[in-house]
Amino acid sequence: MFKSVLFLLVFLCCSQFVMAQHTELSENKGEVGLLMGLASYQGDIAPDVQVYYRNYGAFAKKQLNSYVGVRLNVEMQKLASHDMLSLDPYALLRNANFQINTIEASVMGEFNFLNFIAGSRNKKFTPYLGFGVGYLHIFDTIRNNNTSVVVISTDDVLSGKQKQSGLNLTLPLNLGFKFNVYRKFNIFAEATYRYTTTDKLDFIDGNATPMTTAAPLGYQGSMSSNDRFFSAKLGISYAFNNIYGIAEYKPKKSIGLFNRFKRK
Repeated sequence: MFKSVLFLLVFLCCSQFVMAQHTELSENKGEVGLLMGLASYQGDIAPDVQVYYRNYGAFAKKQLNSYVGVRLNVEMQKLASHDMLSLDPYALLRNANFQINTIEASVMGEFNFLNFIAGSRNKKFTPYLGFGVGYLHIFDTIRNNNTSVVVISTDDVLSGKQKQSGLNLTLPLNLGFKFNVYRKFNIFAEATYRYTTTDKLDFIDGNATPMTTAAPLGYQGSMSSNDRFFSAKLGISYAFNNIYGIAEYKPKKSIGLFNRFKRK
């Protein structure tokens, strides 16, 4: 009796698997997309407020199967903040500010929680999770007016601008939701939180000392953690996949006006 029940269960599982393979067989090669949203810095300057600026980006993904892919992501964003926006008396007295333009390139592994097949009749949406490693390049310092950073040259002191140094690695954690809207085109929304390996995105760290006699109190930043930044985005993507079997999308044929009234 037990063997008969076990055989029946195995048979049912195998038949369901074969049916799924028949109805939703697909070849998913990858995906490309464009995205746009807002980015916000979190660090030593005005730590109790969020200042948002636009960010733009694009990605290309190699899909390993219906659930797992490897994604190359590139995003540009402006990061900035000002102590005058804070309610903290220490930050108000320090009165530091900065604004930089950055570009980040990252490689992330991406996991779909559901079986997603672009263009399928049923597998049209999925939440997804991604994580990886990236590099943040600062290509323009727009404004830097800090009272607590040691600088090297007199020109830097006079201009109020200082150069970044070191390897700025990022550890992005990405959470999103994707929906297939038409054939191979999808829309998505995602939020990315990035940890960094530097505490000097805002030119202030826990070891800062007075630059001149104009800063006798020696203001400094937090010594508890490195700087971070967050972004929330919307985007559109195109999937390079083929669907075989009855799950393939087939648009309905339009019926002409003449055929509607044609006598049978």
